[in-house]
Amino acid sequence: MKILHTSDWHVGLQSWVGSKAVDRLEETRQALHFLVDVAEKERVDLVLIAGDVIHSRINPRIDALNVLSEVVARFAAIAPTFLVFGNHDWQGLNCWKNFQLKNLHIIERPTTIELDDVVLSFLPYTDYQRLLGVTKDPISAMRDLLDSYLNDFRVRISSNKANVLVAHAMLEGCFESERENAILYDLKPSSFPTGFDYVALGHVHNQMQILQQPIGWYCGSPIALDFGEEKDVKGALLIEISQRTIVKPVRTPHVTLKTFVYEDYSLSNLNRLESELENFSGYARVLFKCVPSNEVRKHLLERYESVVKVEFETDWQERGADRPVEKKSLIEMYRDYVKGKYPDFEEEIVKIVEQLLREVEQSETAQD
Repeated sequence: MKILHTSDWHVGLQSWVGSKAVDRLEETRQALHFLVDVAEKERVDLVLIAGDVIHSRINPRIDALNVLSEVVARFAAIAPTFLVFGNHDWQGLNCWKNFQLKNLHIIERPTTIELDDVVLSFLPYTDYQRLLGVTKDPISAMRDLLDSYLNDFRVRISSNKANVLVAHAMLEGCFESERENAILYDLKPSSFPTGFDYVALGHVHNQMQILQQPIGWYCGSPIALDFGEEKDVKGALLIEISQRTIVKPVRTPHVTLKTFVYEDYSLSNLNRLESELENFSGYARVLFKCVPSNEVRKHLLERYESVVKVEFETDWQERGADRPVEKKSLIEMYRDYVKGKYPDFEEEIVKIVEQLLREVEQSETAQD
């Protein structure tokens, strides 16, 4: 049995809106078309998509939905395709079920599906906010709930078939992308039943093996979403299950992201930057370890097409008296208010507001 494992497409992403907005839709489309060609060439038996196919869960772009629909339909024309909901995914994707497309399965709830030669178990993203008001510790309760699902899956493992788990989840010890909405609970690697031949994971954007027994991988996103991912491995995975499980990395075409670091914006450093950018064809972030200058930022963003972000890193501790007065953020002020009025539910309420603010920011980004 041959499987294509892919996830975290984030179709519709617009990057660096606060400095120089870049629409990543065409880059994402090309990477996904590359994966469709791989699936066709390799004659895969299954396509497993482990969540976060769309970037905005509130107000997705129409052109992004068009690209997504076309890519998913092409996968489904090659092999049975299972799309598991992630924490970014728009609930409107459920409408695809009404079309009754052959080979396309939308998975929004934990379930097990048994095919002729494989048992597939699915663990989509589950929102812990459903447990607010039910328990004083919804995060812990959510971990217990997910562990119970994994125990249920254990019972469904077949000794006569391949057994595969697909999950959109954060595992203990992993790190999320700086662009990623945090999943506030993580799962212990020991929670996963060892009877699975393979665990296909989504959410973390760096391709890596995270489980040894059972074998479990994050396949990674097809493109680098932000500069925190510039050293990540991008692509998908081909899985072959027979007497043993073989994992083969697939590298997707994507634009290179690179951070250029300088102590200051002296003329010599600006000349160095110009020289380094001369043959650089990706997206560049320039980081100066000195006091900020809006003039320098504006100059670099306008002069170089590849520069999409200019940042300044100042060590205020060493500047002593020049250290600015710390101001509380909106969330910090809201936390102070909640602490005085609802002390028993402080963490839960603040986390909800943080999530809502992130979703509003994503919605505004999509509209831009």
